[in-house]
Amino acid sequence: MVLSLNVSAVNAADYELAFSTYLGGKNWEHARDICVDQAGNVYVVGGTVSDDFPTTEQAFQRKQDKTGDKVSSGGYCDAFVCKFSPEGRLLWSTLLGGPNYDRAYAVEVGVDGSVYVAERGGPGFPVTEGAFQTTFQGAKQSIYGMQNGFVVKLKPDGSDLDWAAYVGTNWLCRDLAIDETGDVYLPLDFIGSGPMPPASWFGSAYQKQPSGGAEVGALKVAGDGKSVLWATWFGGSKDEVANCGIRVDPEKNVFLNFTTDSPDVPTTDGAHDRTHHGKHDAFIAKLSPDGRKLIYGTYFGGSGEEEGNSTHNLAVDSSGNAYLATSTTSHDLPVTRGAFQAKHAGGERDVVVAKFSPAGALIGCTYIGGTANDGIDGVDSDDQGNVFFTGSTSSRDFPTTDGALQAELSVPDDAILVVLSADFAQLNFSTLMGGSNYDSGRCGCLDQQGNLYVSGSVNGPGWPLKNAYQPQFAGGGGGQELCYKGGCYAGDVIIAKFQKRSE
Repeated sequence: MVLSLNVSAVNAADYELAFSTYLGGKNWEHARDICVDQAGNVYVVGGTVSDDFPTTEQAFQRKQDKTGDKVSSGGYCDAFVCKFSPEGRLLWSTLLGGPNYDRAYAVEVGVDGSVYVAERGGPGFPVTEGAFQTTFQGAKQSIYGMQNGFVVKLKPDGSDLDWAAYVGTNWLCRDLAIDETGDVYLPLDFIGSGPMPPASWFGSAYQKQPSGGAEVGALKVAGDGKSVLWATWFGGSKDEVANCGIRVDPEKNVFLNFTTDSPDVPTTDGAHDRTHHGKHDAFIAKLSPDGRKLIYGTYFGGSGEEEGNSTHNLAVDSSGNAYLATSTTSHDLPVTRGAFQAKHAGGERDVVVAKFSPAGALIGCTYIGGTANDGIDGVDSDDQGNVFFTGSTSSRDFPTTDGALQAELSVPDDAILVVLSADFAQLNFSTLMGGSNYDSGRCGCLDQQGNLYVSGSVNGPGWPLKNAYQPQFAGGGGGQELCYKGGCYAGDVIIAKFQKRSE
């Protein structure tokens, strides 16, 4: 298939690689989220099984405790939290975990520098007295053993916990959001059986009980970590996939994005699509600040599958527009006039990016991809409506811009970094990045100056480096995660910053 694509306007020469580094020990580690504070400091979280993962003096935790008996074939793992300077210098690094399997998937930074981290933890995770949930209420999840979602607020220097809690009754809490007052918003999940969270959390909920099957929901926690302000379930009569994302706009409206098999998830008049198209569809719900009202609900999907919601696939700008980026096998998605790529490129999966108005109407939609497999795992936007995403590709013809850092694929997979223009008509920036191993962009973000940040993992040497904190691949590479339809191989963490040149 020959596609007519617009990849000019702003080219890769408008960005330069500021720093790029490995991070890890002799075994495997994997990064799952990255964010930047107002001063340009960079925060990365994930999981490690390396006994020699780099930590710093005065860190909250420097050693792993592998004494638990609630693990499965995945073995032991600890979460890690690292802070780097704008130039890529490691400022502090701490482990975060108990005696079983613990791992971080989400990080945000408050205006006071406090660091909020969320995801999965095992029994014995270091929760704090007086937190809103101190009892493990999880269940066994495949290779990870006994698991329960968790959320932590770390002191700005990484030396101690302000508070830490388990979240709900099941496996995952893969995302988080905070507002300007420090209140915390978390996704809930329910696997369809087992214990339920306290009914008191749902006293004023839009949906007080799960509708059937596996279900997702939202939870708002007071900034001191002591109480749940409100919670609601949200879903239909069949299954919603547990890896739900959450975002908050400046008016404190709450957005959920997830994948669903249900034909009857609540939708609203005027929203983009009120019909389930079969298989897995993506879904966006916008809830009122008190969790009592559905402002809009919309499906997004075609005749294939939109099941690429892995961790952070939704962004919301300051005007309340929502940006969904996911992977798709559908060839009949509602591409809008003037889109960068009007058709699926013909490979197994393409990336698709869609923009929704504050009322849930579709504003823009485009495919982006090549003739093999293209995946997405992190999206952000600026106030002008430009969209940045990262992920990975095995397509030799994935579209790149003139002067890209790397225009040709290094087999088998490379990370991708893409900036899509606000009108969805062209790529302002697109480059591959990787070496002769599996290179995976698992998370990315933009700062206020337009600089781009990516993190993820590689399973061997060859990642492009510059001003590296750790210039050598430390080892690992045997760990593998099963992502959508391909393999995501963990070895060392990779972190890179692309700086936007002054105009």
